[in-house]
Amino acid sequence: SSTSNSRPQIIYALITRGPSLVLAEYTGMQGAFQQAAIQVLSKMDTVDDFKSYFYGDGLTFHCLMQPALGLCFVCMADKNMGRRLPFGFLDALKEQFNQLYAPPQVHSAVQGGMQLEFGHEMQALVGKFNSPNADRVHSLMNKVKDVNDKVVESIDKLLLRQDKIDILVDRTQLLSESSNSFRREAERVRRVVWWRNMRVMMCIITIVVIAIAVVVVASCGIDFKKC
Repeated sequence: SSTSNSRPQIIYALITRGPSLVLAEYTGMQGAFQQAAIQVLSKMDTVDDFKSYFYGDGLTFHCLMQPALGLCFVCMADKNMGRRLPFGFLDALKEQFNQLYAPPQVHSAVQGGMQLEFGHEMQALVGKFNSPNADRVHSLMNKVKDVNDKVVESIDKLLLRQDKIDILVDRTQLLSESSNSFRREAERVRRVVWWRNMRVMMCIITIVVIAIAVVVVASCGIDFKKC
């Protein structure tokens, strides 16, 4: 297993025909990985194309089957690496192997028959998928999450601003309605006061006319003969 302070990685890779005929393998570490892998393969159902098996001290064997040729592409990785990268590695391993070897070569191959030629290819692929830049999807997901968080924060700010604008619009509308109501009330009061003033004025005029008439009648008489 890798050390506790290192990044999760692929430790061992293996290609077999059937559960026990090893065609090629690679590891950069010391350990009885081949025996463990063959033991795991003997327990697996070859009907499943994809299979994972937890093994020992935080390790997982991942297997990709190719039933038509009886091939098993296997890797052992740290459990914390998950499944996506290991199976991505196995898919790339399978594709590269099938590009290089035709079915007759696979069927006639002997124990370790592809080790000399394909071992270096396996080493390069393990190095590629163990690279910090290999998990681009995870990196992109983190970037997307950061962008999403910023978008959500911006939306929250816009919604808060919209709420404030809505409150301001409501208050403005209420003020406008109050202003219109005040204007109508003021017009009504003005008309009431005008009519009241007109009635007072008419009363005063009537009283004045009557007073003048009384004075004239008292001075000149009803037939005005005394004037």
